[in-house]
Amino acid sequence: MKLCTFSRVMREKGIEDAVNAVVSVNTALGFQAFSLDIYGQVDGAQTEWFDSLQKVFPPYIRYGGLVPFDKSVDVLKEYFALLFPTYYEGEGFAGTLIDAYSAGVPVIASDWKYNAELVNENVGLVYSTRDQLALAGILKATAEDPTLLLCKKRLCLIEADKYKIDKAVQILIEQIEGD
Repeated sequence: MKLCTFSRVMREKGIEDAVNAVVSVNTALGFQAFSLDIYGQVDGAQTEWFDSLQKVFPPYIRYGGLVPFDKSVDVLKEYFALLFPTYYEGEGFAGTLIDAYSAGVPVIASDWKYNAELVNENVGLVYSTRDQLALAGILKATAEDPTLLLCKKRLCLIEADKYKIDKAVQILIEQIEGD
């Protein structure tokens, strides 16, 4: 099952947690249940950290570089799930989650800031922030029963519809007219 991260590449975005969880689950299962592709710009202050991390990547983990913003949904469509293990202090409303939903891709996210509001039981799974064992547990359960996430793919498309520009503008107009 193909997994990806889609964010700035830095320690606080949980990239290393994602790598470690995938490696530990594949090792525990004794076969490659998951692959992981990491997308995004490497934080300039953390290139040494990421270079060191890449040196220990097994063949099923790779860095995919940058994806143009207008191609993100097309790239995400190729994946089984998006991992969003962030604990970045400056995290706000993560547009990458909407891109994943637009691609019909469920999200496995940390319970950080607004994630639990955006990643509900219909579109993904949430685990305790910085709990790599919990992330690995979700992955192991998914390897044993892929329908845990497969059943959410159609619901992701429905969720994405809520964030379309025409819906947002309509809500804004209603609020302005109501004042």
